[in-house]
Amino acid sequence: MSTARGFYDRYWEDPNAAPPAHDPLSDKRLQVFLSLAKPGGRLLEVGCGAGLQTRTLAERWETVGLDLSPRALAAARQTVPRARWACGAADSGLPFAAASFQAIYCCEVIEHLLDVRQALGEMHRVLAPGGLLFLSTPYHGLLKNVALALFGFERHFDPTGPHIRFFTARSLTELLRQSGFRVEGVRCLGRFWPVWMNMVAWARKE
Repeated sequence: MSTARGFYDRYWEDPNAAPPAHDPLSDKRLQVFLSLAKPGGRLLEVGCGAGLQTRTLAERWETVGLDLSPRALAAARQTVPRARWACGAADSGLPFAAASFQAIYCCEVIEHLLDVRQALGEMHRVLAPGGLLFLSTPYHGLLKNVALALFGFERHFDPTGPHIRFFTARSLTELLRQSGFRVEGVRCLGRFWPVWMNMVAWARKE
C-alpha cells in the first residue's frame, strides 16, 4: 500500500492541477446520483480525492470521505470541514463496521484498483441492506476498443498511467452481481455512441 500511497500523493501534489479537478463529467455524475438517492443517513464517498464532490454530498448526508492519499485528504479537510475523513485503500479492509452506511458514492476509482472484487466486497459489507451503491468508470465498448487499438493504443493504455482496469457495461454489471448487488441501471455519459467517455452504474445491496 505504501507504494500506491506514494504514487497517489504525487498525483494529488497540486489538487488544482490533478485530473479530477478538470473532469467535465463530475457534475453530471453527481446530478445523476442526486436524482437516485434519498437524502439522509450516512454516506461513504470512496475515493473522495480533494473533496470536490464532497461539499454537495455533505449538505444532504452525514458524509465520510475515504482516500488513499493523505495529501488529497488534507485538501479535502480544507474544502469541507463538516465531513469526516479516513485514509485507506478501497481494495483493502475498509475501516468501518458492517451495514454502517445507507449509500456509497464511488466515482472514477475502480479503474485504479488492483483488487476490484475485494473493493466491491468491502463496499457490500459496509452498506446497510437495501443501501445504494453508485459508481462510475471510463466506458470501454467493443467499437470504441477497436478504435483505440487502431488509433490510440499507446496513449490510452499508457503503462505508467493510473488506470489499470478497463470495463465494459457487461463486465461491470456482472462483477456487481457476483458481489451481491442487484443492479438497477447503467448509463453512459459524454460524447455519443459508440465512443462514450464514461458510464455510471447503480445497484442495491440484496
